[in-house]
Amino acid sequence: MNIAISSLVKPNINGKKRKMVYKCCFVAESILIRRIILRSMSKEIKAVIFDLYGTLIYNKDTNPYARLFFELGLSPEEMKQARRIALTEDFTDLSGLVTRIKPGATMSLQSYEEEVAAGISSARTFPETYEVLEALQKRDLQVGLISNLASPYKKSFFDLGLEKYFHSVIFSCEVGLYKPNPKIYERAIQDLGLEPAQTFMVGDKLHCDVDGPASIGMKGMLIDRENKYIFSIQSLTGIFRYL
Repeated sequence: MNIAISSLVKPNINGKKRKMVYKCCFVAESILIRRIILRSMSKEIKAVIFDLYGTLIYNKDTNPYARLFFELGLSPEEMKQARRIALTEDFTDLSGLVTRIKPGATMSLQSYEEEVAAGISSARTFPETYEVLEALQKRDLQVGLISNLASPYKKSFFDLGLEKYFHSVIFSCEVGLYKPNPKIYERAIQDLGLEPAQTFMVGDKLHCDVDGPASIGMKGMLIDRENKYIFSIQSLTGIFRYL
């Protein structure tokens, strides 16, 4: 018998209390429906694709790129363009980026280079990262990575020994695309030799790691370690409820 949870609210509850109860019931019902759908699809999942920073690893980042763009005197629109260039083109150092963004600009980049290096060296995996990646290996699931990042930040991925767990690794700065462009997800799927419905994306940005993948038929799950969102997991271990 299919009875909505909200239909179980006692009829003698009135006013604000009744609205609050209905709201709670609606949330509980929505969560239940989502979990049923995800679990029903779990048999199809052949690969899990992760975001990198904020998902598998974290670091102490002072956002040197934003400050650099500000010091260059870029307008808001120019800053957006500069960010796109930083994420989709491969530069060995900041001088190359500055030349690309604002030819002829002269300024000392040493402090910015030092901040970038400090952010990279501070990178650490979350406590459960290796455990989860090893568990996925044991389940014979393919593992992929799609990360929006500027060239220098790739180093942390390799320094932490993560590459051995992955069948496909896509960095935005290497492929000229960045999330949530559908083409970057399609490229990952092609690398893995799968259909969209057979892949499961996990990341900490709703528009990049859930909505973006969903636009081409992938499944997505938000990792929200601060527990701000209802439809999310708070640890990477939470993905196993849906696999």
